[in-house]
Amino acid sequence: MKSRLGKADSIFKKTVGQKGTTPKDRPVLQVPSSRPTAGTSVENKLTVILPPGQVDFLDRLALDIRSKTTMKVKRTEIIRALIAGLMSSGLDLSGLGSEEDIAGDIRDRLKG
Repeated sequence: MKSRLGKADSIFKKTVGQKGTTPKDRPVLQVPSSRPTAGTSVENKLTVILPPGQVDFLDRLALDIRSKTTMKVKRTEIIRALIAGLMSSGLDLSGLGSEEDIAGDIRDRLKG
């Protein structure tokens, strides 16, 4: 039976480096000592896991905005707008220790 791995006999076969190269000859990967500062690129990508209820809320809000204004607004645009509004509000949330505390404080302040 012919191997499906191509010319390799086994994926566990010991590999041989290029002749004349030693670990000292190979380039060393430089790992940054700290996270780069924000703003080093035009945009930074961030993956956020949201519970289904929050995704549904964003979808409904986007649909409501579109039905009332005919403007198409993406979920990511709404999230960025919420963060921008929070940033410019001057709220100091640094003393709060949980997601629930932060959400409660913002809710209380929005309700007035």
